[in-house]
Amino acid sequence: MSEDQVARNLKGMDDLDFTGWNNADWDGVFAHHHTADVLVDWKGTPPTHGIQEHIGAMKEYVASAGGTPPQIVSHPIGFGSGEWTCVIGEFEDGSRMVTVAKWKDGAIAEEYIWA
Repeated sequence: MSEDQVARNLKGMDDLDFTGWNNADWDGVFAHHHTADVLVDWKGTPPTHGIQEHIGAMKEYVASAGGTPPQIVSHPIGFGSGEWTCVIGEFEDGSRMVTVAKWKDGAIAEEYIWA
């Protein structure tokens, strides 16, 4: 995989977080950047299998956090190698999360998130 592909995947992560997540665009931008059978391990909770299960878990999280997704304002660190990327997402309140993603055909096939 070329450096161009890694750069495209990192741009995809920007779109996923800054547009899909921040606007709760679950079935549009958010779903677009994941494979249908995506595996997501989020903060040590039981992994979700498939985009609809992942979206459901994120909707539950957002509801428990007051109904609006905590806004991701930057990715101060982002890098990748081959089919993998890693970004640090920074929230408005200064807290951070780490997302490691394995990409397949321009979409996330596996995602590991720590906050």
